Amino acid sequence: MPHPRRAGRRRHGRPDRERRPAGALDSIVGLIMTRLAPEDFTYWFVRRAFRWSVVLQVLWRFDRPPSHDALMAVNARLAASPLNRRLITSPFPFSRPRWVHSEMEPDLLLDETTVESDAVERWAAREMYSAPLDPENGTSWRLRGAPTVDGGFVLSLTTLHLVADGKATVSAAADALGGRGADALSVRPQAHAGAADAGDSIRQIVAAAHGVVRATISTMRRDSTPPPPMRAPRPPMNVRAPAAAGPWAIVSVDVDVWRKVAEEHGGTSNSLFVAVISGLLRTSGYAPLGEPIKVGVPVSSRTADDEGGNATAGVSVYLIDEPAAGGDLGPIRRKCKAAFTALAAGRRPAMIHLLPLMWLLPTSLIVKAVSSGSGMPDAVASNLGAFTPELSELGGVPASGVAFRGIAQGVDPSQPYRFGEGVQSWLLEVGDQLTFSVAAFDESRFGDRPELHRLLTAELAAWGLPHRIW
Repeated sequence: MPHPRRAGRRRHGRPDRERRPAGALDSIVGLIMTRLAPEDFTYWFVRRAFRWSVVLQVLWRFDRPPSHDALMAVNARLAASPLNRRLITSPFPFSRPRWVHSEMEPDLLLDETTVESDAVERWAAREMYSAPLDPENGTSWRLRGAPTVDGGFVLSLTTLHLVADGKATVSAAADALGGRGADALSVRPQAHAGAADAGDSIRQIVAAAHGVVRATISTMRRDSTPPPPMRAPRPPMNVRAPAAAGPWAIVSVDVDVWRKVAEEHGGTSNSLFVAVISGLLRTSGYAPLGEPIKVGVPVSSRTADDEGGNATAGVSVYLIDEPAAGGDLGPIRRKCKAAFTALAAGRRPAMIHLLPLMWLLPTSLIVKAVSSGSGMPDAVASNLGAFTPELSELGGVPASGVAFRGIAQGVDPSQPYRFGEGVQSWLLEVGDQLTFSVAAFDESRFGDRPELHRLLTAELAAWGLPHRIW
C-alpha cells in the first residue's frame, strides 16, 4: 500500500463530560464509570490470549472525491464520538478495565497513489488487516481515503470491536457524516478511581458466583430439551485454512427487489440473508444437504442510553435440509423466529451466565476450555439493519456504495484458531441499496476471490437477485 500523507492534528483539553454520581454507592467508589461488559469479553480475551485485534470497517465508494475540508470535518467529529476512547487497566485483581474519552485525534490519512477500480476491495482489505489500532494508547480508529483511477474515491473507517460493535460503529459514522459527534465520557481519569476499582473487584467476584448458580439452573432446565444435531468433525482450521487469509466479496442489491424475492418465497429480508449465506456452504461442498449447519445470528440489545461498546446478544439456528436456493424460506423464518422468541424470554445458553467468571480465570485455562468443543457457528449472518441516508453522503457528495465488515488482525496461520469457521457476513441497508460483505474462512472450499464470487453469483442467480459485486 502506498505511503499516505497525513492530514490531522492531536486533540487536547476536551470539555469535561463526566456524569454525576447516581447515589450513595457512587459517592464512595467514585464517579460512574463505563467498564468492559460481558459482551466485550470475547474481544478482550482474544487480545490477551492470541494477540488479535478484532477490527471493524465501514467502507464507502464515491464517483467523485469529497472535498478535503469535508473529510477533515468528519475526522474531527469522529474524534468527538464514542469511537474515540482509551482503555485504562486496573492494578486491582479482577477489576475490569474502564474507558475514558481519548484526548488524541488520529490523523486523516490520504493516499496519493490512485487505486484501480477493480481493486477497491483489495485496497480496503489491506487497510483493514494492517491499521495499527490500540485501545490502551487511545488510537481506536482510523479514517483513510484514496482516489480511484476512474476519478472516484474510496474511504475506509476502521475501528476496534472492543470499543464498539457493528451497529454502534455505523451509527457513529452516520453521525459524523451528518455533522454530529459526542461522547458522554470525560478525557480525564475519574476521581477516586482506586476505590471504584476495588469495589468492582468485589462486584466481579459476586457476579461470578451468581453466574455459576444461573448456569447450573440453566443446564438443569435444558435436560428436557433435545440436544442440537451433531455435526461431522472437520480437520482443524490450520489444515483447512493454512494461509489464514480467505477471500472476500462485497455485494450490492436493490432493497425493493431483495424484499420482494423474500416475500415471494415466504420469508423476510433476514431469512433470505440467512439462506443466501448458508447456501454458500451447501454449494461449496462444506456441508451438503442433510448435514447440519449451525448459523449464528447476532441480535442488538442496545438501548437509547447505553454507552457501552458492545450491546449484542446472539442466537443459533440449525439447518439440515435448508436452504435450497429459490425454495421455501418458511422453515428458516420459523426457526429464526423461535430463537428470537427464546432470547426475548431470557433463555440463554449456560455459557452466557459464566461470562463474569471468565474475567477471574487464567487466560490459558479459558483457551483450553473454548478450544475443546466445536461450538463455533459454521456461518454468521449479522444484519445491522437500515440506516439513514446521511450515511451515504459526505459534504454533498453521494456515495455509490456503503459496506461493513470485520476481521481479526494478527492471526497466526500455524495455530488452529481463527476468527471464523465457514463464512461470515455483515449486511446493512442505506437508501435503496442493500449491501452485504462475505468473508470465507475455509480455504479448502473457498480457495480465492474468483471462486467465492462464482459461488455467490450462482446462489443469487438461483434466487433471482440481480446484483453487483465490488
